[in-house]
Amino acid sequence: MRLKLIVLLLFSLGASYAQERICIQTDKPYYAPGDTVWLRAHLMEADTNIPFSRSRFVYVELYDQQSDTLMQRMMIRGDKDGVFANRILLPKSLKGGVYTLVAYTQWMRNFPAEQFCYQPLTVVGGQRARGHRIANKVLAHMDAKVTVRGNAATDRKPIKLDFDIHDKEGQPLQGIYALSVTDYDVVKPDSLFGDIRQNLLRQHLSYQPDTLHKIIYPYQEMQFITGRIKGTWKKRLKNPHLLVVNAKTGEQWEFELGDSTNFSLGVDNPEGTTFLLQGTRNSGKTAFVELQIDSLTFPKVALPHYSLTESPDLSTFRTQAQTQQMYSRAGYIELPEVTKIGKKQKPLRRNFMNMEAPRGFQEGDPRIERAVTMQQLLINLGMRVAYTNNGEPYITTPDNAGVLPYVDNFREEDHSFVLNLLPTDVKSIEYFTPNNAINGLFAARPANHGKVPGVLFIFLKDGSEIASSRAKDSPSFVSVRQLGYRPAVEFYSPQYKSTKSDVRTDHRTTLYWNPKVETDEKGHASIKFYASDISKRYLVTLEGVSNDGTIVHHQQIIE
Repeated sequence: MRLKLIVLLLFSLGASYAQERICIQTDKPYYAPGDTVWLRAHLMEADTNIPFSRSRFVYVELYDQQSDTLMQRMMIRGDKDGVFANRILLPKSLKGGVYTLVAYTQWMRNFPAEQFCYQPLTVVGGQRARGHRIANKVLAHMDAKVTVRGNAATDRKPIKLDFDIHDKEGQPLQGIYALSVTDYDVVKPDSLFGDIRQNLLRQHLSYQPDTLHKIIYPYQEMQFITGRIKGTWKKRLKNPHLLVVNAKTGEQWEFELGDSTNFSLGVDNPEGTTFLLQGTRNSGKTAFVELQIDSLTFPKVALPHYSLTESPDLSTFRTQAQTQQMYSRAGYIELPEVTKIGKKQKPLRRNFMNMEAPRGFQEGDPRIERAVTMQQLLINLGMRVAYTNNGEPYITTPDNAGVLPYVDNFREEDHSFVLNLLPTDVKSIEYFTPNNAINGLFAARPANHGKVPGVLFIFLKDGSEIASSRAKDSPSFVSVRQLGYRPAVEFYSPQYKSTKSDVRTDHRTTLYWNPKVETDEKGHASIKFYASDISKRYLVTLEGVSNDGTIVHHQQIIE
């Protein structure tokens, strides 16, 4: 993690600047609810199409096209080679239809939102988008020559593919390309919207190289938390201090602001990271000190209006996708059941009465790391979330006995605060079920209906304890949760040692995804993967931009 204090400077850029262009490539043209969308954002310079890496982060958003609402937003950090790749997990309850992926950088926000990358994402069970396809003869000048050598295989046998990429003159094209291999029997090429060449040409229509724009957003190298420390009596503070704690790791820093009360804190952390900030006087006191944090802003996108058409029968694809259980939604591989051997680990007792709780999650429990929200963890322990007439959430039990929450052994009356905690900040949880006489030791008293509430203890990781102390009610204290970059995730491709089906069946629709297939000086690259149980024909899709800006697109069926 990198973290430093940067003095705010006002600057202006000249009229000479390079515009960026993004094109999204996904592993499949359509998906089933609950699927994983593997993607790469190809970032390039708009004039030359040469891969561009001045921006270190790319933002990718998923919108519900029908309701025009944001569903997911993630920030992808480019690796050392300038490759931006990650994944999106689609909810299992997602309805069929057309959704939109939007990609942009902070630098691109200086220009009209129409120049962002917009790409439809089709979920089977509804209509699909029909794009304006550009004739192949118009795209002919963009074609590179790609040769793919290899034979198909079945029944979990290995498959090796060799690629040779050259330009029209036969010169090798070095570059880093994205490659997907799908089951051609259920995954067909996108015949309606087009490939990377067509998407780039569509963006070129809105490209305005000679138009001057006011430059507000620089090339982004890290995220920033900006704000100021003020006196509550409108009196300027002399040499205020800023205390910073990473709630996840417990790391702490202290900065002297000198004559400035404004600050810009550069951070480089994964998503879900919470920073706890506190402003103080030079003496360390917080009386009459106010800490103000600027809110993050995101652009207002201009979603395109698609011409929709009926989808072909994709029931076979949907059945196969939903049958495949190799990947769990949290990115864990579901392995066969094993026999537990050894002594039962003693529960960790941390509540202030040192009592053993009948339910809970110990430190290191994978269920904590897999959970997306606190509500998910509480449901697993037998609680539920209800709402008052004013819409305020509160934690209770199925029989409405109620729950008394404690955070780090401090009674927490604000149930919204508990529900907004990040599971990644939680160290362990203890839960005393309702209607238990022991609960009286924790100040749980029977309600009018005679039921004794349950008692919930949540213990946070080092540094997060500040968030539950009285300091959170002080104007000098602020808890900031940055968007953060999504940690890189590698596509799992099984390595079978035999063709025997000693584990669950393999019905993958995407058999191989690699956003970094790098060719050598001869334009050559090789990959290897294993066939599934049922695939017999494979659709190979290779896309990207070479180091000299040549657009590469190639699809081929391997039988």
